Amino acid sequence: MVDRFINLNEDVGMNSSKELKDIIKDIGEGEELIIMMDRNAADNSGLLFDMLKENGFEVSPKGGDDDDKYHIVAQRKK
Repeated sequence: MVDRFINLNEDVGMNSSKELKDIIKDIGEGEELIIMMDRNAADNSGLLFDMLKENGFEVSPKGGDDDDKYHIVAQRKK
């Protein structure tokens, strides 16, 4: 299994959506994508959740304990 990481340092919006679309097309079945963003941007992460689910991913949120980051862990369904 291959893990891929993306760090969104900006507010979640159109640029983030485009970047995510470019990445998820290359993720195969059973592979995992971890999206990291500032905890403050977590309120706007619904767009990312919807996009991942529409493209066949199981998605779960995780708060970063030590780094003040918010993580979205997405695995493409088999």
